[in-house]
Amino acid sequence: MKRVAFAAIMLALAISVSVRPSAARPAAQTGNELLNALPDGNAVLLIDVQRVTSSPLWNMLTSQEKFHSAYDKVLSELSRAGLSLSDVQTVAIAFSNNDTNNPAVAVSGRLNQSALLARLRADEKLKLTSETYKGIEIFKVESVETKPPATGHHTGHDSGGFVFIDAGTVVAGTTASVRAAIDVKSGSRPSIAQNARLSEGLAASNGAAVRFAMEMTPSLANKLPTGQMGDFSSIKLIFGSADVTTGVDLNATLRNDTAEHARTLASQLNGLLDMARGFLVASNDPKMAPLVTALKSVTITGNDIDVRVTGSLPMEVLAQFLH
Repeated sequence: MKRVAFAAIMLALAISVSVRPSAARPAAQTGNELLNALPDGNAVLLIDVQRVTSSPLWNMLTSQEKFHSAYDKVLSELSRAGLSLSDVQTVAIAFSNNDTNNPAVAVSGRLNQSALLARLRADEKLKLTSETYKGIEIFKVESVETKPPATGHHTGHDSGGFVFIDAGTVVAGTTASVRAAIDVKSGSRPSIAQNARLSEGLAASNGAAVRFAMEMTPSLANKLPTGQMGDFSSIKLIFGSADVTTGVDLNATLRNDTAEHARTLASQLNGLLDMARGFLVASNDPKMAPLVTALKSVTITGNDIDVRVTGSLPMEVLAQFLH
């Protein structure tokens, strides 16, 4: 499942950067507009790709060996179709209430649909097929195995689908999530932009490079730690951002059902934070020094029904983590 999610994101990125910008093509949608292309769910992630990749932090990360190897792998996947990241504007990822491992991924960029499809058809390692749903063509991409799998290994192909919602927007994911995006376009299904709680959470951090919001469903709540770790069942909404101006600045708000529960949660989290700080300091492990520095910047405060967690990771500290 997680592999399908990663493939969907990679596929959407690849589609979005199939050509260089051209004044004759429509402008790419902003993050908030892009949400209109995705079906409603319980969580959403918005990434301003250009803001991230043009930051000093990104330049530092790509110079680090540990990050660089993963980055090269991503570029290698994209370059199979002669693509790059330079034309990606915004990525929006919506997670379904019932299937968080298979999100719908929308990307805004400068698209040349015919050129992209020609590249996919010419790739001998891929099989491109299509189907029509509500009068709109959905394209399916399947990897073609070039040698028999090892004994006992899964023999299925990696597959995903995508649809051009308009001239500047593509949605990728499983067949079900792509069909859901078409339902949104036809008006028979609500978009995630119509989710008032998630929209409110995203609006609280307008302008950040990365924004997120998530409603706590009963199934998610059951996965939260309990017992000595504390009681987190009062959390109903989590939203926040990560910015990358001079490092990584993290902000997260945990919205609770009552102010009393919020005060209790803030106390629990501060206790865990103090415990972690004390443990790391007592270890006297030089390798933990960057983490000790990072935890010093973390603050946890309560205000009415909200608990706010903030932290900052300067570039020089992050570089120590990656060495």
